[in-house]
Amino acid sequence: MEQPFRITSAMLDVMEAFLISSDELHGFAVAKAAGRPTGSVYPILARLEQAGWLESRWEEEHPEEGRPRRRFYSLTGDGAAASRAIVLERRGELPPLRNSGRLRPALRLITRWGAAW
Repeated sequence: MEQPFRITSAMLDVMEAFLISSDELHGFAVAKAAGRPTGSVYPILARLEQAGWLESRWEEEHPEEGRPRRRFYSLTGDGAAASRAIVLERRGELPPLRNSGRLRPALRLITRWGAAW
């Protein structure tokens, strides 16, 4: 699959956030898991969705008082395959799968670089 955009380290972090989670993630959860500010994550999510690598849906249930509805994202089949291939090529390994998208950035770094210590 041809890459319709330049792959940056921030984009790799976002791809990894989806690869470590078996759940769909809302934008803030992606930013937290990727260890990146939301201002850089949301444009990446838009590019990945436009390329057909992500699909999204708006939260259907009513949010808590004072909180806006969230938009949830998940990798498409093509997006998952492309993300795995790119992360493996650029970082040399795939991140371990987690049951939840809640992986603190420090733990992600320990997981990625733990073998070097």
